[in-house]
Amino acid sequence: MRRRQFLTGLGAASLAGCSASVSLQTGSPPYWADFPPVLSRMDRVTRTVVGLRPYRPQGYRLDWETLGDKTVVHSYGHGGCGVTMSWGTAVVAADYASEAGHEDVAVLGCGVQGLTAALTLARRGHNVTIYAADLPPYTTSNIAGVLWMPTTYFDRRVATPDFLAWDRELIRKAWLGFIPYVNRPGYGVYWADHHSLGMQQRRDWTEGLPGGDDIYPELTRTTEGNLFGYAYQQRFKAMIIDPDYYLDAILQDAQLASARIVQREFADLSEVMALPEQTIVNCTGLGAGALFGDEDIFPVRGQLTHLLPQQEINYSYVAPTDNGVLYMFPRKTGIVLGGTSDYREWDRTPNPAEITRMVEGHAELARRLRI
Repeated sequence: MRRRQFLTGLGAASLAGCSASVSLQTGSPPYWADFPPVLSRMDRVTRTVVGLRPYRPQGYRLDWETLGDKTVVHSYGHGGCGVTMSWGTAVVAADYASEAGHEDVAVLGCGVQGLTAALTLARRGHNVTIYAADLPPYTTSNIAGVLWMPTTYFDRRVATPDFLAWDRELIRKAWLGFIPYVNRPGYGVYWADHHSLGMQQRRDWTEGLPGGDDIYPELTRTTEGNLFGYAYQQRFKAMIIDPDYYLDAILQDAQLASARIVQREFADLSEVMALPEQTIVNCTGLGAGALFGDEDIFPVRGQLTHLLPQQEINYSYVAPTDNGVLYMFPRKTGIVLGGTSDYREWDRTPNPAEITRMVEGHAELARRLRI
């Protein structure tokens, strides 16, 4: 089956919005003058977590193959965008699994890709069993940021034109999939006033944001009056997804749809092949490297520091600085500070120097709100 058969009707969806250029009136205060500053101090740190993003330079793997008498569907390698892309790639993985024609389906992995695929399949009437060593809240997906913004999960120098075209359609599918969850009680999905800041123009300034500018509500691009005084800014409404709420909610949804969970670890592929199900959906993330012999996948280490919550903050930002990238995403449970990408680094021990960089860096940005 061709990839685009699963995307029928997307082009007809009404996705309103376009970018605009906004100029600041002389003498008027900037729009962000009343933004509450992030109280970024060491005594407000509640925890620091480290996650390993499953990264493939050529992009995520989304396909199927026949191994022995099994149909194995692969959906892994989404870098730091597993949550963002889940209602695109995991649903297509479920489509492939349904097409195999077996009522019983095994899903490997209980992160967001596995849960979304399992939920989709169970709602279609399949008998779904999720096999996973780790369950929420102990999955890699639980450690993610998450701002809905599909970036930095492949190397543009390596990815093929076919992948880029396919990915664009799946981005749009994923965006539409999350919309019904915004402000839905218990799911931890809500809008924020997001700012993508730069000291110089980026590719997406001239070529458009991932998936197309029309899926970014209230998008503007400005070169004056920008947050923190940056030279370039893209501002739009973006979805913040709190995985601590969201993963628990869709896990419960999957179980209510009759998906069952077996907590176990697979030592090698032979143990996978011994499963009773004829159709297997592989959503093992970084584990697919050893389990399925994928030599292209490797970790990109990310560290997040959480601060005490500030309910008054409903803006977010990604900002390059002289000392590295910084980003801030507000959640009901706390303020998330991030900005690390350590390629091929397996160590999950928090780096104290990075905690200091983030806390002090965001404090410096907050001071600029009052300049």
